[in-house]
Amino acid sequence: MTKETTTAERARNDEMEQRDISAFIIAGGQSQRFGRDKALFEYRGRPLIQHVIDAVRPAIGKITIVADDTGKYAFLGLPCHKDEIPGMGAIGGLYTALLRADTGRVFVTACDMPGLSPGLIGFMAEASRGFDVTVPCIDGWAEPLHAIYTKTCIDPIEKNIRSGQRQIIRFFDAVTVRRITEEEIRQYGDPEAIFKNINYQEDVKEQ
Repeated sequence: MTKETTTAERARNDEMEQRDISAFIIAGGQSQRFGRDKALFEYRGRPLIQHVIDAVRPAIGKITIVADDTGKYAFLGLPCHKDEIPGMGAIGGLYTALLRADTGRVFVTACDMPGLSPGLIGFMAEASRGFDVTVPCIDGWAEPLHAIYTKTCIDPIEKNIRSGQRQIIRFFDAVTVRRITEEEIRQYGDPEAIFKNINYQEDVKEQ
């Protein structure tokens, strides 16, 4: 096998990987703690959500937004879907992403995490094959809004929604889960920085 053939095969594999997974950014929150729409808040010269898009794109090229008001994100030039079940919070956004996705796997993240690592996202995409959920875990705590899900999760999510259970991790016992360890995460950066949410305007001032 020549070096050229190996390079070509690697490129084809990368392309297939991109087609098999898409990304959804959840931007449907009320931003009550922040005091205004934080997704569009200008952070270091760009809307906060743009930082998330720019971090995700090198790892997963196909990106969609889930939001209550789709019109205000039109300037980003990305598909945007309304929540299938409004008022359910993050689990509703995840449910919408899985229903709308035309790929078998979906990376789901929040709109307020500007420190995301493209390298970690790519690593998770590779590690997720064969699992229903792939999620980072720090000190026993999962990061369900920085995770990869397959469409197998739709039924257990629906069950939780019908019962009024909003906590995403509650359905994990019904599926196969690949937990990304802190050691694996630290290969790509400081977990505290990668997973930091901008919840208050004071959080912006600290950086």
